[in-house]
Amino acid sequence: MNIIAASCIFPSGPGMDLAEIALTSTLSLNRKHPFYVDNTGVPIRASFFPEPKLFDITRWIALVKAALDDLYRQLSMPDQQLVTGRKYLLHLVIPLGARAGIPDQLSGNLLEAIQGKPFTFTDTHVVKGGHAAGVQALNAAGLALQRNQADQTQIAIVLAVDSWLHPDALHWLEKEDLLHNAGRVYKGARSPNPYGRVPGEAAAAVMLRLTGPAWCKIQGVGAVDEPVLRTDSRPCIGLGWTKAANDAIATLSKAQKITHIFSDLNGEPYRADQFGFTILRISDRLESNWERHTPALVTGDVGSATALVHVALSANMLRQLGSGTPMQTHLLLSSSDDPVRAALVLGNLP
Repeated sequence: MNIIAASCIFPSGPGMDLAEIALTSTLSLNRKHPFYVDNTGVPIRASFFPEPKLFDITRWIALVKAALDDLYRQLSMPDQQLVTGRKYLLHLVIPLGARAGIPDQLSGNLLEAIQGKPFTFTDTHVVKGGHAAGVQALNAAGLALQRNQADQTQIAIVLAVDSWLHPDALHWLEKEDLLHNAGRVYKGARSPNPYGRVPGEAAAAVMLRLTGPAWCKIQGVGAVDEPVLRTDSRPCIGLGWTKAANDAIATLSKAQKITHIFSDLNGEPYRADQFGFTILRISDRLESNWERHTPALVTGDVGSATALVHVALSANMLRQLGSGTPMQTHLLLSSSDDPVRAALVLGNLP
């Protein structure tokens, strides 16, 4: 499955080109929330766009429109000319409806807002989940294209969006002890939480096609449920992540080594535990000088948009490799608040 274009939008990277700069320079853009304060009365810091001021459906619509506009700009001129009159398959990734701070009728409002702007969608599917849901959506979109192999020109777009900035979402994070730097009173003094997430918001879009010129190729996918979750008393040793990674790597030859790893580490100790154990188990498949990328350092935690943001950043890195450049193989690891652990392998085209 080929990725022919991708885009992502987040505060320190409002477009694919600036997102690359933010990632390579570790540029974050955190600011005080305009009105939400923690239990000690101190404004929390988050990564978010300053406008609009409201944290309702308006933000979500603005994010997905910006991601689709940027996707259109990333297309080559011949591909831009194909947009008019073409109808696309769409998989939309959003958070689970039970999560605090999710706008009512989110999927319906988003689908209505993006239709024909600039893409027209003839077949739409909604995928709800956490940080790993984007990998599941990419896999589902790829399978849908393969079921219709008679039309090699059919194109699918996977679009993901999330925002943690609604007060209800921030309250849930603080209650779950997941809000980075949130204050607690300890022995009469304010004690900030050194762990947890910097809340963020983002949208990303990835365009898929079976054949033809492309930025890079999806070489393997894995998705497995993790038996030990964040709320369990047992330590998480990454059994689910390891199985997902091995499933994704299984399609590679033994000689093809992983050169780059993207992970959703975000300040939570349990994510660090499962990452460490997973890397130890797959160490024989890693290049000796493999590089690690942690996009949450620049995006903040972007929930259900996480996996697709990472795919866009990775794909953009791979498309810039010229002929004669050593081959790169990227492993993307996505965990979640729900049990799903996912892995994706991307490689540049020869």
